[in-house]
Amino acid sequence: MKYVFFIPVCTFVLVACDQTAKGKNGVVYKSALQYNDYIISRQSSLMKDLIDMETVSQTDLDSADKILDKVVLETDEIIADLKGMPFYKSDSSFRNAAINSFLFYKKIFNNEYKRIIDIRRNEDDKTEEGITELNDIIDQMRREEEKFDKAFHNAQETFAEKNHLRLMENKLQKRIDQSVK
Repeated sequence: MKYVFFIPVCTFVLVACDQTAKGKNGVVYKSALQYNDYIISRQSSLMKDLIDMETVSQTDLDSADKILDKVVLETDEIIADLKGMPFYKSDSSFRNAAINSFLFYKKIFNNEYKRIIDIRRNEDDKTEEGITELNDIIDQMRREEEKFDKAFHNAQETFAEKNHLRLMENKLQKRIDQSVK
């Protein structure tokens, strides 16, 4: 009788291990690669919009402000979407690092970037005080962003190692890094 009970339990355990992960966001993640790529695709989408906003801001601050408003809404959607992701194999560190990064970006989009546009719109960026304020804002954002980027990168590397993924160079990130220098 022990064997009869044991076989159905083993079958259930084996079937359960082969199940895909489905989050509250409705997305099914069949592999660690899909899970990773889902997060990275959200990050890439947001960064592309941010690059567009920065490009437009060179010639049209009103349009840049509208793009920034769109980016803030997109960031809210991404945060909600990521919060709806399940843990992957009981591990939430990569997902949580992504959420923390996006919360940081939402904060700077609403505050620092808005302030930069206001300074430039009022042509305060041509005064010594305005230039100093712009530089201070940018320096503060870079310092804060470094912490979030490092935490996100480390969490992604750990996730990749645990799940036997090989990370590849992100060309978009390289482009962003070059534009910041």
